[in-house]
Amino acid sequence: MAEYWISHVEKGDKHVKKVKAFLNTIEGIKNPNIYNKDEIVKSIEENNDNWYTCILKDNTSGKRVWEKGAKIHTVDIDGIKYIRTDGNNKNSDNLGELLSLD
Repeated sequence: MAEYWISHVEKGDKHVKKVKAFLNTIEGIKNPNIYNKDEIVKSIEENNDNWYTCILKDNTSGKRVWEKGAKIHTVDIDGIKYIRTDGNNKNSDNLGELLSLD
C-alpha cells in the first residue's frame, strides 16, 4: 500500500483530467509524477493505496515544504467513478482548492 500527495490539478468541466502527485516514503515525499483520474481510481480501489491532497506550507528557505491535506476517496454514481475529498455523493470530482497544473 502506497501513499500519494496531490499538489496540483487540471480540471475539465466537472472532472479532474490529471494531477501532479508525490509518492510519500519513509525518507519523505519523492519527485512528483503526473497521473490521470483513472490511474488514481484504480490505485485506490485495486491497490488500496491512500491518496491525499497537500498544500505548500513553506517555500522561503529555497526548499518546498508540503503539508498533508484531506484524504481522497472514490464515489460511484451510475457507473461513473469520481474522486472526492468530501462526503458528498455528487457527480463531479472535488479535490478542494489545489494549485492549477500548468
